[in-house]
Amino acid sequence: MIKVPGNVLLALLVGSLALAQEPGARTLATAVDRAIAEGHPEQAQKALVELLELQHVELEVLLECGSKLAEGEHYEPARAVFARAAQEYPRNFEAHYNLALTDVALRRFDEARTVLEAPVELSKDQQFAREYLRGKIYDATGQPALAERSFTAALAGAPREENYALDLGLFYLRQRQHAKARETLEAGVRYHPESSYLLLGAALAQYLDNDPQGAAATCTRVLTREPRFGPAQVLLAVAHYTSGENEKCVKETAAMIARPGAPPYLHYLHAASLMKLNSKDYGAILGDLDQATHGMTDCGFCYLALSKVHQEMGNEQDAIADLETLVQRVDPELANGWYRLASLYQHAGRSADAAKALERFHAIKTAQTDREAEYLRTFFLTELGAEGSGKK
Repeated sequence: MIKVPGNVLLALLVGSLALAQEPGARTLATAVDRAIAEGHPEQAQKALVELLELQHVELEVLLECGSKLAEGEHYEPARAVFARAAQEYPRNFEAHYNLALTDVALRRFDEARTVLEAPVELSKDQQFAREYLRGKIYDATGQPALAERSFTAALAGAPREENYALDLGLFYLRQRQHAKARETLEAGVRYHPESSYLLLGAALAQYLDNDPQGAAATCTRVLTREPRFGPAQVLLAVAHYTSGENEKCVKETAAMIARPGAPPYLHYLHAASLMKLNSKDYGAILGDLDQATHGMTDCGFCYLALSKVHQEMGNEQDAIADLETLVQRVDPELANGWYRLASLYQHAGRSADAAKALERFHAIKTAQTDREAEYLRTFFLTELGAEGSGKK
């Protein structure tokens, strides 16, 4: 039997005790997650520093920790974790992919490209994933032709991937290719019939492709599963409004604006639908429009509606003031505002002002976008883009 010298045995014992007292990688990763969940950023940072200072950390621990940080939109610390994973496991595609995805979230597109092109052996699915992320980088850096090519290649190779269909569909919506967006998103829904985001995207594409009734039906599918899914509720109300289903729009919007935090756009829809139903409840309509204009300072069509209500109430002075606010401060290029203002000026005996307003109306291009539809499009692309960007 070999005897171990006492001093060596003592050193081994001390080393073992030190290792036993040092938290393991998984313990530290759990501590990071718990500290963030409990609102203790300093503790989370301390645990993360200790984790990254460990001599060795398992790949699984790094990927799990980084993913949880990224899901919580803590992108800088997530990047540090994925960078460690990519450095320590240079042949692992997921480590590089997640690092590049985090760089995209941080808008560090050059770094993302470099990481993504690391010489790593890829499976077919990983090649499609890389192509998809290239598409996101091209899209974000203003290269739509390359973005479409990459998104399309990824989806063609892996048609069942929810995010590939969602991002390509959203890309087409941003490019105003509504028919292509609809085809892409509806195909995605066939693979993922329970996906609220694909259904919402398909509904928006249907609406923008001049099919508000189809959009309403798709929104109803979403709300059957998720009754409080806000964007679907708003789009359903808009679809009813566009289809002339004003009573349905009033009913939908009334239920939503009764809850705290309702988007101000809903107040406009409620008021506009009441006006189309020839409601004389001017107090309710003006209250809605007040909420809308305070929440949407760029809402030109809200001021048009205000002017119409004041005119119906016989308050021509306020009707003129609404339109002057519109054309002088909110949207000087809204031709209909100038046209209505010219008419009111003329009725009030202000012929010179009426002539100037009419001249301005004729000077503005007649082919204008529909402000209501444009506001809706921007609202929903923001909603969907925000949700989609956090997915992998």
